[in-house]
Parts: sequence; structure tokens; C-alpha cells
Amino acid sequence: MSRERVERVLEGYEAFNRGDFEAVIAQLPDDVEWRVLDQFPDQGPFRGREGVRRFWESWLETFSDFHAEIDEVVDAGDHVIVMTRVVGRGRDSGVEVETPTYAQMWSFRGEDVYLVTMLPTKEEALAAAGIAGA
Repeated sequence: MSRERVERVLEGYEAFNRGDFEAVIAQLPDDVEWRVLDQFPDQGPFRGREGVRRFWESWLETFSDFHAEIDEVVDAGDHVIVMTRVVGRGRDSGVEVETPTYAQMWSFRGEDVYLVTMLPTKEEALAAAGIAGA
């Protein structure tokens, strides 16, 4: 089942990068929770589909050509860890901005993603997923 989870998460990134946020949000359960990195100005957590939509829309208001670039994917059983960076262009400045690579850990309960946690490093994500030696 975990390979199916990886494929589902990657399909979500593809839809996100196409700007089809509704396709991604439709795949999330009503009670999903999205936790962001500590350095983000709005800490959330963002709850439910509408919370996730608000979080993404806040980024889209600031950046154009906004998309995620995937560096690595780790199948961690009930979790899929995606090492990613976000690239965009400042709407007002026109300056291209790229985040450092960080982890997004997609946590599954059965078939549903119930939690997405953004973590600064792969090691922290592996530890959060309960991977030994992380």
C-alpha cells in the first residue's frame, strides 16, 4: 500500500504545480491538519480543507510562478517524506525566490492523509516517522 501512497502524494504535487489546487484539496479529508515550519509568519496549524486552502492562497498572493521542486521521496510506511523546495517570483518585486530544501511529511491513516508536517531536515522527518537510526 505504501507505494500507492507515494504515487498519490506525487500526483498531488503535479496537480499543485499545474495550479490545480482544487484537485489536491479534494483528496484531503475534512479533518486534515497542516503544520508549517517555525520560521513562517503564520504558524497555524491549518485545519481542514479550507485551512489548507487559506495557507496556499497566502503564498499565492505573495508569489507568482509558485511551484514545488522535489529533491527526494522517502517511503516511510504510514508516512511519505518529500524533500522539497519552493520556487516563486515575488509578485511586487519580480525577484525569484527559492526556499532551502525542507521535508514535508505526509501522514496517513488508512487511505487518508490526516496530517502534513513541514520539518527543516530529512533527519527530523525520519525521526518523526519513527525510523530507527534517524
